[in-house]
Amino acid sequence: MPKLLKETFKAWINNMPGSTPTLIVTGDVEVPTPGWKVTLVRKVPQGINPRILLLDVQAAPPKEPVIQVIPLRYEESLPQNDYSQVTVLDGSDSVTVDVTITH
Repeated sequence: MPKLLKETFKAWINNMPGSTPTLIVTGDVEVPTPGWKVTLVRKVPQGINPRILLLDVQAAPPKEPVIQVIPLRYEESLPQNDYSQVTVLDGSDSVTVDVTITH
């Protein structure tokens, strides 16, 4: 099972002039072997607070053992809400980060 490296997670909305506003979430997970396929996907159903986006870590294991860190990234063009925080969940742990805005 992937382990969230909580200190690596960040979330921001790229609101630079001339670009489409985009929510970006990045962070790393540690997995016990190479070859894992790990992604962030929007949690369905979403939580009760529309200002906190919930993302699930979806992971598919490989066949061989060795520790590996995989960087994650989620982007949402024209964010569906004015998010203040993002919570990333992996089934047994979670990390919540504040959303900042870049200009």
